[in-house]
Amino acid sequence: MVKILKAQRILWTLLLTGTLALAATGTQAQSIAQPGQSQELQHARSDEDGRQGRPWGIVGTWLTTLASTGSKGLITFSADGTVIYSVQGEVSTAPNRPPHTSLHGVWRYLGGRKFGYTVWDVWYDASTGQLVQFGKLRGEATLSDDRDEASVRARLQFLDPQGVVLVDRTGTATLTRIPFEPLE
Repeated sequence: MVKILKAQRILWTLLLTGTLALAATGTQAQSIAQPGQSQELQHARSDEDGRQGRPWGIVGTWLTTLASTGSKGLITFSADGTVIYSVQGEVSTAPNRPPHTSLHGVWRYLGGRKFGYTVWDVWYDASTGQLVQFGKLRGEATLSDDRDEASVRARLQFLDPQGVVLVDRTGTATLTRIPFEPLE
């Protein structure tokens, strides 16, 4: 029981960090055109929104920091609406803490400076490869005025292989955009 609780605590930290990072960095950009609108209008609005940081403001890679533990992660919001999030501790040799995959999912633009995301990861037994549980992280990120930082609030759940919720927690995180730095 103690091993399960420790594993769940570690998973929670990892998933929450990932969720928060994802929440902070994005929601999937959906088509801006309304039904029946022309592609030209759709592209014109996309370009204008892109200049204003909407709905593409989340696109890029961010360093995440979990408020409760200081744990770090990297989350990437792609222009196609997908998210990949990696967190500290994905690989573990501790017998009471199974390893897990990076988190994968989708993001959506929620309006203004807000983005939402949902990411999942798979926890497994390192020696057998057998599924132990799933992690699901849902988050909402709000970009700062300069759009290089974000605050995230998130909900992390661990589910058994049949989908029964084992752990359900909320938390917060921050995101900091990783900027391009020229070689010279």
